[in-house]
Amino acid sequence: SSLGMNKHNLIEDNKIYKNIYIQNVDVGGSTLKEAKDKINNKYKLKPMKIIYKNKFWNIKPEEIDLNYNIEKALNEAYLYTRSNDKLENLKRYINLTCSKKYNINLQATYNEYKLSNVIQKISSEIDVKVKQASLKIKDSGEFVITSSKEGIEVDFIKLKEIIYNMILNKNIKDINLPINVIKPHISTEDIKSIDSILGQYSTSFNDHSARGENIYIAGESTSDIIIMPQDVFSYNKSTGERTWTNGYKTSKIIVGGKYVNGEGGGVCQVSTTIYNAALLSGLQIEEVHNHTFPSRYAPRGRDAAVSYGYIDLKFKNPYSHPIYIKNIVKNGAITSKIYGCSQDIEKVYIKTEEKHEKDKILVNTYRIYLDEENNKIREELISNSKYKLK
Repeated sequence: SSLGMNKHNLIEDNKIYKNIYIQNVDVGGSTLKEAKDKINNKYKLKPMKIIYKNKFWNIKPEEIDLNYNIEKALNEAYLYTRSNDKLENLKRYINLTCSKKYNINLQATYNEYKLSNVIQKISSEIDVKVKQASLKIKDSGEFVITSSKEGIEVDFIKLKEIIYNMILNKNIKDINLPINVIKPHISTEDIKSIDSILGQYSTSFNDHSARGENIYIAGESTSDIIIMPQDVFSYNKSTGERTWTNGYKTSKIIVGGKYVNGEGGGVCQVSTTIYNAALLSGLQIEEVHNHTFPSRYAPRGRDAAVSYGYIDLKFKNPYSHPIYIKNIVKNGAITSKIYGCSQDIEKVYIKTEEKHEKDKILVNTYRIYLDEENNKIREELISNSKYKLK
């Protein structure tokens, strides 16, 4: 019976039992209303203010369904010593009476989707697209430069993390909007370094033929291209698939050593012209193939056969400045000019050595680098070609 008396005294009707805390706020001995006031006082739901320069945004709690679920915690605190298990209640009384604290954390909830939408809206007001510098060299040789511009974007992940931690710690403060600055891949300075022709080459063709039309199309699709330092130019990637839907006309091409009607004839003349300009510009040849038979438009050992999906012409920009490919197709001639920085001009010449074997011609192609006085500095083997004689 003494326990019964104690029990009555312990409960102190309608009050939360002593030494019970909600998010480290002592609510022991308080009525639910008193406890609620204490919690609201300490953990107030208030708007989050996001600041960037002279702009700011307020995210109201209701905009993202933010809730500290105080009622739930109060309920848990009140029922902690009023469970259905009498023995458990007794254990809890004894622990709490012996000054053992029991803390209940507020479980904050919010709507992730709504928060993302709010951040997205802020981003749309702040984000600035990065602008790459560009260059257009006219046929006349005039340079038209468009300057680059840094981009700005809200650091979505970082901002979410800051908000998430504030909600977790129930500590809402002003936030300085985290942003990322995006540097252009091609800067104005890069473009301004292009000031000279590193190498050029021309070949001629019959202007009034299907072949001629293909040369115009392929010449255009591989012109006005910037290749950054250490980047690789791929001829096939630049022209795309050479089909009639892309404007290419059927023309004679060599397949398996025979002349057949194929799509995109004349395309190899463009690749060959660019290849020779690249050779003379000191660019690093990554992939080149010769034709089955010697070409009419280029010396043996200096042609570049291409076939979409099979063989390509690829070369790398080995310099620390960008290069620019410019093709001019007119009056039955295609000229390919490779522009770059005057500091990168190399003095080179191309040498070929031929060996005749029965119905074949074997050709070694070398690139020789010279100094100011035309003395040989070094020599490199570029390719081994094997041709059939018709």
